[in-house]
Amino acid sequence: MVLQKDNKIGPYLDLGLQFAVAIGLGVGLGYVADKKLNTFPLFLLLGLLVGSAAGFLNIYRAVFPGNKKETSDEE
Repeated sequence: MVLQKDNKIGPYLDLGLQFAVAIGLGVGLGYVADKKLNTFPLFLLLGLLVGSAAGFLNIYRAVFPGNKKETSDEE
């Protein structure tokens, strides 16, 4: 397999890992908060939801980068 210079899949190769890390961080931080506060599934589930949302947002921003408008001083 020969890699070509105009390969357009580069920015998408690590999206799965980024998604997994976002969920893992959310669940991990939720678990630690639950252990400290003795509120066992509350913050774990909240961390799962927040991590999932962050992962999906990251994927969305990679797939649909949008047009960032540059503001100028001459408005």
